[in-house]
Amino acid sequence: MREFEMPSQLFRWFLKNTSTGNETYSYEVCFPRNLAAANGEGYLWRSYDRRLQMLIDIVGKGKRSPLRVLEVGCGFGHDLLWTALAGAQAVGIDIKSEFVESSLLARAHIERYVGHAISVDIRRTNLMEMSGEVFDLIYMKDVFHHLEPRDAIVAKLAALMAPGGRILIVEPNAWNPLIQLQMFRIRGFNTIVKKTDAATGERFLYGNERLVTGGSLRRSFARVGVRGQSRYIRFLPTKLSSQRWMAFVAHAMEQLGLERLLNPACIHSIFSGCKVGQGG
Repeated sequence: MREFEMPSQLFRWFLKNTSTGNETYSYEVCFPRNLAAANGEGYLWRSYDRRLQMLIDIVGKGKRSPLRVLEVGCGFGHDLLWTALAGAQAVGIDIKSEFVESSLLARAHIERYVGHAISVDIRRTNLMEMSGEVFDLIYMKDVFHHLEPRDAIVAKLAALMAPGGRILIVEPNAWNPLIQLQMFRIRGFNTIVKKTDAATGERFLYGNERLVTGGSLRRSFARVGVRGQSRYIRFLPTKLSSQRWMAFVAHAMEQLGLERLLNPACIHSIFSGCKVGQGG
Protein backbone atom coordinates (compact mmCIF):
# COMPACT_ATOMS: atom_id res chain seq x y z
CA MET A 1 0.00 0.00 0.00
CA ARG A 2 2.35 2.71 -1.18
CA GLU A 3 -0.51 5.21 -1.02
CA PHE A 4 -0.03 5.34 2.75
CA GLU A 5 3.73 5.35 3.28
CA MET A 6 3.37 7.95 6.03
CA PRO A 7 0.71 8.17 8.78
CA SER A 8 -0.29 11.66 7.67
CA GLN A 9 -1.16 10.29 4.22
CA LEU A 10 -3.59 7.84 5.78
CA PHE A 11 -5.09 10.52 8.03
CA ARG A 12 -5.60 12.85 5.06
CA TRP A 13 -7.23 10.04 3.10
CA PHE A 14 -9.85 9.74 5.83
CA LEU A 15 -10.39 13.49 6.01
CA LYS A 16 -10.95 13.70 2.25
CA ASN A 17 -12.89 10.47 1.67
CA THR A 18 -15.08 9.84 4.68
CA SER A 19 -17.49 11.79 6.83
CA THR A 20 -18.71 11.02 10.32
CA GLY A 21 -21.65 13.39 10.12
CA ASN A 22 -22.91 15.08 13.24
CA GLU A 23 -21.54 12.64 15.81
CA THR A 24 -19.84 14.01 18.92
CA TYR A 25 -16.57 12.41 17.85
CA SER A 26 -16.38 13.42 14.21
CA TYR A 27 -13.73 14.76 11.85
CA GLU A 28 -15.73 17.94 11.49
CA VAL A 29 -15.77 18.52 15.26
CA CYS A 30 -12.36 17.17 16.26
CA PHE A 31 -10.14 18.12 13.31
CA PRO A 32 -11.50 21.31 11.69
CA ARG A 33 -8.07 22.79 10.86
CA ASN A 34 -6.70 19.46 9.61
CA LEU A 35 -9.83 19.04 7.51
CA ALA A 36 -9.35 22.48 5.97
CA ALA A 37 -5.75 21.62 5.06
CA ALA A 38 -6.40 18.02 3.98
CA ASN A 39 -5.57 18.71 0.32
CA GLY A 40 -2.42 20.69 1.04
CA GLU A 41 1.16 20.00 2.01
CA GLY A 42 3.55 21.91 4.19
CA TYR A 43 4.31 22.47 7.86
CA LEU A 44 1.19 20.87 9.37
CA TRP A 45 1.69 17.49 7.71
CA ARG A 46 5.48 17.47 8.09
CA SER A 47 4.90 18.04 11.80
CA TYR A 48 2.40 15.17 11.98
CA ASP A 49 4.94 12.74 10.57
CA ARG A 50 7.79 14.18 12.65
CA ARG A 51 5.84 13.34 15.80
CA LEU A 52 5.60 9.75 14.58
CA GLN A 53 9.04 9.40 12.98
CA MET A 54 10.27 6.95 15.62
CA LEU A 55 7.11 4.86 15.13
CA ILE A 56 7.70 4.92 11.37
CA ASP A 57 11.31 3.84 11.79
CA ILE A 58 10.61 1.03 14.29
CA VAL A 59 7.67 -0.46 12.35
CA GLY A 60 9.64 -0.17 9.10
CA LYS A 61 12.53 -2.17 10.54
CA GLY A 62 10.13 -4.91 11.62
CA LYS A 63 8.87 -5.77 8.13
CA ARG A 64 10.85 -9.04 7.90
CA SER A 65 9.55 -10.18 11.28
CA PRO A 66 6.24 -8.42 12.02
CA LEU A 67 6.19 -6.50 15.28
CA ARG A 68 3.40 -6.91 17.77
CA VAL A 69 2.29 -3.33 18.41
CA LEU A 70 -0.11 -2.01 21.05
CA GLU A 71 -1.59 1.47 20.76
CA VAL A 72 -3.09 2.67 24.04
CA GLY A 73 -5.95 5.11 23.48
CA CYS A 74 -6.29 4.43 19.76
CA GLY A 75 -9.03 7.04 19.27
CA PHE A 76 -10.01 7.28 15.61
CA GLY A 77 -7.48 4.55 14.77
CA HIS A 78 -5.50 6.25 12.00
CA ASP A 79 -2.02 5.65 13.44
CA LEU A 80 -3.01 2.14 14.52
CA LEU A 81 -4.25 1.26 11.04
CA TRP A 82 -1.07 2.65 9.51
CA THR A 83 1.05 0.27 11.60
CA ALA A 84 -1.06 -2.67 10.38
CA LEU A 85 -0.77 -1.56 6.76
CA ALA A 86 2.99 -1.25 7.28
CA GLY A 87 3.17 -4.91 8.34
CA ALA A 88 2.73 -4.90 12.13
CA GLN A 89 0.39 -7.13 14.10
CA ALA A 90 -1.55 -4.28 15.65
CA VAL A 91 -3.74 -4.14 18.76
CA GLY A 92 -5.57 -0.95 19.69
CA ILE A 93 -7.42 -0.28 22.93
CA ASP A 94 -9.55 2.58 24.18
CA ILE A 95 -11.75 2.95 27.23
CA LYS A 96 -14.30 5.14 25.43
CA SER A 97 -16.87 3.17 23.44
CA GLU A 98 -17.32 6.06 21.00
CA PHE A 99 -13.66 5.96 19.99
CA VAL A 100 -13.67 2.17 19.61
CA GLU A 101 -16.65 2.50 17.28
CA SER A 102 -14.80 5.19 15.31
CA SER A 103 -11.74 2.95 14.98
CA LEU A 104 -13.85 0.01 13.82
CA LEU A 105 -15.50 2.20 11.18
CA ALA A 106 -12.09 3.39 10.05
CA ARG A 107 -10.88 -0.20 9.74
CA ALA A 108 -13.93 -1.08 7.64
CA HIS A 109 -13.27 1.90 5.33
CA ILE A 110 -9.65 0.85 4.79
CA GLU A 111 -10.44 -2.83 4.27
CA ARG A 112 -12.95 -1.90 1.58
CA TYR A 113 -10.36 0.36 -0.02
CA VAL A 114 -7.50 -2.17 -0.03
CA GLY A 115 -9.76 -5.14 -0.78
CA HIS A 116 -8.65 -7.42 2.06
CA ALA A 117 -8.65 -7.76 5.84
CA ILE A 118 -5.79 -6.22 7.79
CA SER A 119 -4.15 -7.55 10.96
CA VAL A 120 -5.56 -5.18 13.56
CA ASP A 121 -7.44 -6.03 16.75
CA ILE A 122 -9.48 -3.14 18.20
CA ARG A 123 -10.81 -3.55 21.74
CA ARG A 124 -12.86 -1.54 24.19
CA THR A 125 -10.96 -2.23 27.41
CA ASN A 126 -9.10 -0.63 30.28
CA LEU A 127 -5.33 -0.92 30.08
CA MET A 128 -5.22 -2.19 33.66
CA GLU A 129 -7.39 -5.17 32.70
CA MET A 130 -4.92 -6.51 30.13
CA SER A 131 -2.82 -9.53 31.03
CA GLY A 132 -1.04 -12.48 29.46
CA GLU A 133 0.19 -10.54 26.41
CA VAL A 134 3.51 -8.96 25.54
CA PHE A 135 4.30 -6.44 22.82
CA ASP A 136 7.41 -5.45 20.91
CA LEU A 137 6.24 -1.83 20.81
CA ILE A 138 3.74 0.15 22.86
CA TYR A 139 2.72 3.50 21.47
CA MET A 140 0.44 6.32 22.54
CA LYS A 141 -0.13 9.88 21.33
CA ASP A 142 -1.72 12.59 23.51
CA VAL A 143 -3.00 9.88 25.87
CA PHE A 144 -0.62 9.36 28.80
CA HIS A 145 -1.78 12.50 30.64
CA HIS A 146 -5.28 10.97 30.80
CA LEU A 147 -4.19 7.68 32.41
CA GLU A 148 -4.59 7.11 36.16
CA PRO A 149 -3.40 6.00 38.66
CA ARG A 150 -0.09 6.98 37.12
CA ASP A 151 2.36 4.72 39.03
CA ALA A 152 0.17 1.66 38.38
CA ILE A 153 -0.13 2.61 34.70
CA VAL A 154 3.65 2.79 34.29
CA ALA A 155 4.09 -0.61 35.96
CA LYS A 156 1.39 -2.15 33.74
CA LEU A 157 2.96 -0.76 30.57
CA ALA A 158 6.34 -2.21 31.57
CA ALA A 159 4.72 -5.60 32.28
CA LEU A 160 3.19 -5.64 28.79
CA MET A 161 6.55 -4.96 27.10
CA ALA A 162 8.61 -7.88 25.84
CA PRO A 163 12.28 -7.99 26.98
CA GLY A 164 14.03 -5.48 24.74
CA GLY A 165 10.64 -4.05 23.75
CA ARG A 166 10.15 -0.36 23.00
CA ILE A 167 7.71 2.28 24.16
CA LEU A 168 6.91 5.63 22.51
CA ILE A 169 4.86 8.29 24.27
CA VAL A 170 3.99 11.53 22.45
CA GLU A 171 2.63 14.25 24.73
CA PRO A 172 1.97 17.98 24.81
CA ASN A 173 5.07 19.70 26.15
CA ALA A 174 4.48 20.36 29.86
CA TRP A 175 7.34 22.89 29.90
CA ASN A 176 5.47 25.19 27.49
CA PRO A 177 3.71 27.87 29.59
CA LEU A 178 1.09 28.57 26.90
CA ILE A 179 0.10 24.91 26.79
CA GLN A 180 -0.13 24.82 30.59
CA LEU A 181 -2.35 27.90 30.52
CA GLN A 182 -4.61 26.31 27.91
CA MET A 183 -4.93 23.14 30.00
CA PHE A 184 -5.64 25.14 33.16
CA ARG A 185 -8.48 26.95 31.39
CA ILE A 186 -9.97 23.56 30.51
CA ARG A 187 -9.68 21.85 33.90
CA GLY A 188 -8.85 24.40 36.57
CA PHE A 189 -7.47 22.53 39.59
CA ASN A 190 -9.44 19.32 38.88
CA THR A 191 -6.54 17.25 37.59
CA ILE A 192 -8.00 13.81 38.37
CA VAL A 193 -11.72 13.10 37.91
CA LYS A 194 -14.04 10.12 37.52
CA LYS A 195 -15.80 9.53 34.22
CA THR A 196 -18.51 7.15 33.07
CA ASP A 197 -18.59 5.32 29.75
CA ALA A 198 -21.99 6.18 28.28
CA ALA A 199 -22.38 2.81 26.55
CA THR A 200 -21.36 0.51 29.40
CA GLY A 201 -21.83 2.58 32.56
CA GLU A 202 -18.29 1.75 33.68
CA ARG A 203 -16.70 4.32 36.00
CA PHE A 204 -12.98 5.00 35.66
CA LEU A 205 -10.30 7.42 36.82
CA TYR A 206 -9.35 10.03 34.24
CA GLY A 207 -6.36 12.35 34.18
CA ASN A 208 -7.96 15.70 33.37
CA GLU A 209 -5.29 17.28 31.14
CA ARG A 210 -2.69 16.47 33.84
CA LEU A 211 0.47 16.98 31.81
CA VAL A 212 3.73 15.24 32.63
CA THR A 213 7.29 16.33 31.80
CA GLY A 214 9.76 14.24 29.86
CA GLY A 215 12.02 14.05 32.91
CA SER A 216 9.20 12.69 35.03
CA LEU A 217 8.50 10.00 32.43
CA ARG A 218 12.17 8.99 32.38
CA ARG A 219 12.29 8.64 36.15
CA SER A 220 8.97 6.79 36.40
CA PHE A 221 9.87 4.21 33.75
CA ALA A 222 13.43 3.77 35.05
CA ARG A 223 11.94 2.50 38.32
CA VAL A 224 10.28 -0.39 36.43
CA GLY A 225 13.24 -1.34 34.26
CA VAL A 226 12.57 0.79 31.18
CA ARG A 227 15.41 3.10 30.22
CA GLY A 228 14.60 6.03 28.00
CA GLN A 229 15.05 9.62 26.98
CA SER A 230 12.89 12.55 25.95
CA ARG A 231 13.13 15.10 23.19
CA TYR A 232 11.08 18.14 22.27
CA ILE A 233 9.90 19.15 18.80
CA ARG A 234 7.84 21.67 16.84
CA PHE A 235 7.56 25.42 17.41
CA LEU A 236 4.30 26.25 15.65
CA PRO A 237 0.85 25.08 16.89
CA THR A 238 -1.74 23.74 14.45
CA LYS A 239 -3.89 26.87 14.54
CA LEU A 240 -0.99 28.98 13.22
CA SER A 241 0.44 26.48 10.73
CA SER A 242 -1.55 27.96 7.85
CA GLN A 243 0.38 31.25 8.21
CA ARG A 244 3.09 30.78 5.59
CA TRP A 245 5.65 33.20 6.99
CA MET A 246 5.28 31.72 10.49
CA ALA A 247 5.61 28.21 9.10
CA PHE A 248 8.71 29.23 7.14
CA VAL A 249 10.38 30.72 10.24
CA ALA A 250 9.43 27.78 12.48
CA HIS A 251 10.68 25.23 9.93
CA ALA A 252 13.97 27.12 9.53
CA MET A 253 14.50 27.23 13.31
CA GLU A 254 13.78 23.52 13.58
CA GLN A 255 16.20 22.73 10.75
CA LEU A 256 18.89 24.65 12.63
CA GLY A 257 18.39 22.38 15.66
CA LEU A 258 17.05 25.10 17.94
CA GLU A 259 14.45 22.79 19.48
CA ARG A 260 17.19 21.31 21.66
CA LEU A 261 18.00 24.78 23.02
CA LEU A 262 14.45 26.11 23.37
CA ASN A 263 12.56 23.25 25.00
CA PRO A 264 9.87 25.46 26.68
CA ALA A 265 8.91 26.84 23.26
CA CYS A 266 8.24 23.42 21.75
CA ILE A 267 4.75 21.95 21.30
CA HIS A 268 5.46 18.23 21.69
CA SER A 269 7.43 16.00 24.04
CA ILE A 270 8.45 12.51 22.84
CA PHE A 271 9.59 9.84 25.30
CA SER A 272 11.21 6.72 23.90
CA GLY A 273 12.25 3.82 26.11
CA CYS A 274 13.51 0.26 25.95
CA LYS A 275 12.84 -2.50 28.48
CA VAL A 276 16.04 -3.84 29.95
CA GLY A 277 16.39 -7.54 29.26
CA GLN A 278 17.33 -10.12 26.67
CA GLY A 279 17.53 -8.42 23.28
CA GLY A 280 17.59 -4.93 24.88
